[in-house]
Amino acid sequence: MKIKYSAFLFTIISYTLVIVYMLSISFRYPLIGIEVERVHNGWVIKNFTYPEWANLNDVEKGETILEVDNKEIETGKDTKEYMIRSANSILLEDSQGNLKTIQIKYSELPYQFLHAFIIPLVYFFINLMLSIYLYTYKRKTFQSLGIFILFILTVSLTYSSVGASTRLDSLGIFIISNGLILSLILLIHFLYNYLKSLSIHFTFIVNKIVLYGFTCIVGILTLCEMVDPLIRTFNTILILVIFCVLILYAIFIMGMSYIRYRKQQFMLLFLCLIVPFLPFVLLYVLPILLFKQYIISSSVCALFLLVIPISLLLVQFPERLFDLDYQISKIRNYSLFSLTLAALICTGIYLTIDINIVDLFYIFLFVFVLLGFALYFKEKMDYANRRLLYSPKGDYIHVVHKTIERIIKVTSVEELLNRFTEELSKQLAVSDINIYILVDGTVIKNDLPSVPDFNTNTVEKLSLGEIKKIGDIYIGCLHQTFDQKYILTIEDKGKIYLKREELLCLELLIIYISNFIENTQLVEDLFKQLDSIQKPGKQYPSWLKKFVWIQLEKEKYQLAQELHDTILQEQIHLIREIDMIHGKQEPKEIQELIQQQREYLVELNQKLRYYCEKLKPPLLERQGLQVALDKLFAEVDQRADFAMILEIEDIEIENAEFPLLIYRTVQELLNNAIKHAQATYVKIQLNSTLTGFELVYLDNGVGCDLSESERKNSMGLQGIIERIYAYNGFIQIESAPDEGMHVHIKIEEGDSYD
Repeated sequence: MKIKYSAFLFTIISYTLVIVYMLSISFRYPLIGIEVERVHNGWVIKNFTYPEWANLNDVEKGETILEVDNKEIETGKDTKEYMIRSANSILLEDSQGNLKTIQIKYSELPYQFLHAFIIPLVYFFINLMLSIYLYTYKRKTFQSLGIFILFILTVSLTYSSVGASTRLDSLGIFIISNGLILSLILLIHFLYNYLKSLSIHFTFIVNKIVLYGFTCIVGILTLCEMVDPLIRTFNTILILVIFCVLILYAIFIMGMSYIRYRKQQFMLLFLCLIVPFLPFVLLYVLPILLFKQYIISSSVCALFLLVIPISLLLVQFPERLFDLDYQISKIRNYSLFSLTLAALICTGIYLTIDINIVDLFYIFLFVFVLLGFALYFKEKMDYANRRLLYSPKGDYIHVVHKTIERIIKVTSVEELLNRFTEELSKQLAVSDINIYILVDGTVIKNDLPSVPDFNTNTVEKLSLGEIKKIGDIYIGCLHQTFDQKYILTIEDKGKIYLKREELLCLELLIIYISNFIENTQLVEDLFKQLDSIQKPGKQYPSWLKKFVWIQLEKEKYQLAQELHDTILQEQIHLIREIDMIHGKQEPKEIQELIQQQREYLVELNQKLRYYCEKLKPPLLERQGLQVALDKLFAEVDQRADFAMILEIEDIEIENAEFPLLIYRTVQELLNNAIKHAQATYVKIQLNSTLTGFELVYLDNGVGCDLSESERKNSMGLQGIIERIYAYNGFIQIESAPDEGMHVHIKIEEGDSYD
């Protein structure tokens, strides 16, 4: 369902205005909570909700309250007890007849100000930012975005109305009574739509009209309560019962979905959207219904609702649901670590200072949430600064990774050795690293000014990867063949000493480099053969002829199969239809049949043209990549059942091969999506880089198994991978059954084989 900008803006402004009004009531009238009883037509203090405030202002039990906010207390004549909920000032008469006026300030009630104003305001701001972010960036991909935004905003509104309803504000009472039920109904509505998008149908689905009918019933009862306050107790019990039923129903939906289909999305939704309501149910609602006494107040239980937007942001739920096991395990590990450390900190506070349990619980929640945030942002910062944090001086595996990263794309042995010595000298901070090629103990190739006096026996005994220190020089065997040996020497201007970890790291690196040298030599030989066959009169080698022939036959077979399954079968059907025309005698009927077959032939001609364009897209050469892609997207849009989200930049690339490479890759990905993905949306993003391009593909389809044994035959992925690797490109594919597919491709122009 598409959300219009005007509707979204109206929703945001409406919720914001009402929430600001609710918070203003909490701000203007501090909640004081003084219980009084009638004694001789006067109101005598019986108890305090905040005893520390009473001690701070020298207010004692037994004193008489004469006025509240410059007005006498007005109740029914039969009222014996009364609760002064909120006030700005009170006029007291103590036991000695002295009058004193006390101004009630939020500064003397810090916890109340935190619960009634600060936390609801922060919670609303987080949900408001999340709503704007979802609408701005994810409205084309997020399922049931409108319902979800209404859900999180309704939860914020209900939470913000707690303070106003406690002060007996009529609008606050109405909002909290209805919002409590409406938020769960919107959540269930969102779950309905989410299951529907996954083609999951339940037997026990309650009609949405029935669900929203609960809100109407609660609204009518709340209005009746304003007329007759005597039904308030009944209304409260009914609302709490309905709330419990709805939360159990939501748990039932998610539980049955997970048991039947074992999709990790359901576990994630349960943790992010339903678990935050459970403390309110278990610690407040159920104790009220069963024992008429809550364990923890509703304002404290509502703090757990902060988990909803925070958890969605942490696991990036609005983005895509890949790597859910990792995301869920991350939440679990963060929570366990934060829980343990918060418990230890609070235990230490409880043993060292005098503090009540409620305050200690607040500190525990604050530390728990703060540690969770700290762990999350530490992970992000560590990743962003990984090159600084994991320096080679302390992380020797980083030396291996860094060196291989710099030399992996070279195409000649000489360049490979030069880069290797440069990187190793930089990483180990030594002045001279040289490589000598020896045959029978004699240096046969050397561009260096001097040659060390190698001990023949020592050098001959060195095995691959072995490093020995001879005097002030480290000598190692970098690579060896039947008749050659590559010797590595490491020395410095002063004395050099390599630690054991550095030697182990160097030995591992030498094994890698030896393999690189061998593979690079094979590539050089291959290039020499290809260069030689380009000369006139040279014959192509048999292996190249065989390879080209096999690839051509594969393409021919695929095209023949597609033509056989489409054009040929339809032509056979057309021939049979024409044969049937011979038996017709009525000219009008014959003309109609001929017209039908003509239209059919036109359709076949269009299909045949489509296959020809697949072999060679004509627009690509004449009008460029952008026009060719636009035509491809238009054709796919007519054939496909999914929606396409396109973010295509105009890119300028000097390499003439890249436009065809991009076109073929996008074409193959879209063909796979049509044939196999069963997706509801596909997103393609093409961006230019400094020297190349970056292509990102994303769908929410059935996905596939990317294990090595399955990948070669799954959805044509191997052909795409080989095409990208042919240009020394980077490709990363993420997918799993029922988890969609994400493909990230990046190619730099300078790295391709021109």
